[in-house]
Amino acid sequence: MAEPVDQRLLRTIASSLASDLPPVSQLGVETALEAMAEATKAAIAADMDCFGRWCAENGSVALPAGPETLVLYLRWLEAAGRKPATLARRIASIASAHRLMGIGEKEGLPTDHPMVRNALRANRRRQGTVQRQAAPLRFGGALGELPGFTISALLDACMSDPQGLRDGAMLSTGYDAGLRVSELTAAAVDHIDPQADGTGLLYIPRSKTDQEGQGSWAWLSAETMRRVQAWLQYSGIESGPLFRRVGIDRRRARDAIPPRPYHLMAGNTRHWRERLRGSPAIEAQVTYTIGETPLTRQGVCGIYRRIALASVEAGLVELPTGKLDAAIAALSTHSLRVGLTQDLFAAGEDGAGIALTLRWSSPATALRYGRKLAVRSNSASRVLNNVRR
Repeated sequence: MAEPVDQRLLRTIASSLASDLPPVSQLGVETALEAMAEATKAAIAADMDCFGRWCAENGSVALPAGPETLVLYLRWLEAAGRKPATLARRIASIASAHRLMGIGEKEGLPTDHPMVRNALRANRRRQGTVQRQAAPLRFGGALGELPGFTISALLDACMSDPQGLRDGAMLSTGYDAGLRVSELTAAAVDHIDPQADGTGLLYIPRSKTDQEGQGSWAWLSAETMRRVQAWLQYSGIESGPLFRRVGIDRRRARDAIPPRPYHLMAGNTRHWRERLRGSPAIEAQVTYTIGETPLTRQGVCGIYRRIALASVEAGLVELPTGKLDAAIAALSTHSLRVGLTQDLFAAGEDGAGIALTLRWSSPATALRYGRKLAVRSNSASRVLNNVRR
């Protein structure tokens, strides 16, 4: 059984505490954990595990941490090749751990010390703040031919077997709704509301920017609804998680084995009774088993990459020699969301509308994903396009 995230976080923090730390309010810790998202707690636990091990190796105290200790840790991370965004997240996690233990309530958090803030700014100045972006999975096809992997090519690579039905429905749903992987794995049968025109609406009860569960809706195309319906009809799923693991049991064909006379068998032959009777031929057989639990983040990413490889093998995608492995490795669970964002920018939609459609709290992230394509539809291009020819 996997260790519960609350238990993992508390264990990690407890191993980093100074021995002379005053008692901590148990009720305060419990309420703080209840207010955090599961992914946030998992990230803090992972970051504190790294910081705690570094402190142990360097003879420093992790909780409470001194400003100089934090600066030395940041320099170690930078020397190890970590990006500015990673350094900022580690400091944020360390600050959350201090707040969880009630450290710094009066004297202030060590992560807010000018020395630490200057170290972060110096790192950003040296390395820049451009973050690596997931490779986009844009639609292609009717929206224009594009090099590399596209949703159209991946959908064409999906087979008609149960695994292919699930994969096609999942890809199509994830693209139409611009789903984060947490939203995709949480999708349930009861969340889909078919419409009279063949399209559908997907209810998203909770998301990264909706931790309080106000809920939102996303639109699904008629093609997506057909794919979802085909998957549900085969799988027999009537409620619960929409996208689940499909187990595959493959049995090879076997020729018939004629009966063998007893006197021709060796004295130590095992299963002599079966050989005495012989056995009929067995045809190749494939059995599919539909799981009960939703796919994991890692499972979804593995599916995307497997289908991408299948699209290349089927001749649906052409890549330069030696670029295949890198192109597949660049795909992630965020590729569908990035691809839809870029397609919307390419169609002339503005950042505010895209942010609203894809459930971002501000247009800044949408603009970051489509900053190059957004130039083609900004105010300068609209005004000057018909003037400066």
